[in-house]
Amino acid sequence: MLNTAEQKTILVYARELLKARLTDGPEPELKLSREVMEQKCGIFVTLKHQGRLRGCIGHILGDESLRKSIHTMTLAAAFEDPRFPPLALNELKDLKIHISLLTKPVSVKSYKDIRTGTDGIIVSRGWKKGVYLPEVATETRWDAKTFFQSCALEKAGLMEQELPDATIEVFQTEGFGD
Repeated sequence: MLNTAEQKTILVYARELLKARLTDGPEPELKLSREVMEQKCGIFVTLKHQGRLRGCIGHILGDESLRKSIHTMTLAAAFEDPRFPPLALNELKDLKIHISLLTKPVSVKSYKDIRTGTDGIIVSRGWKKGVYLPEVATETRWDAKTFFQSCALEKAGLMEQELPDATIEVFQTEGFGD
């Protein structure tokens, strides 16, 4: 989807955007081709500080331009993830930024159809929904069943008896980080 130079440009922009917000400086401009910046896809921005998760927020579906989504999700991961206090300036130097661009989700029949390490998952039932990026299964060394169950029970908040009626969708990501 993006070449290496475009990925690097986006990562530099995301870091400069965070710095500008933390220092009340002017926001940088993301300079990439209109064709790249106007495409729509799901996106997650993950921040890690000293190897630990520091924020992760995204959109599963691409309802805004990539330009707007990168801006919005970078700031949201740093300042709006309810699991963490807002990012502080002294954390920026040790911060790692990872951006995942998502393909459109497709339904699968069973957790057995999940390709761990390749597929991200969306597990839902009614209004309850949980999402895991593909790297969650890799980092935790979970098999497909554990990956599904953790997403369903812990992220979506389903009850054990709701699992047979859960909907599973998979997506892939193009991930890049510094």
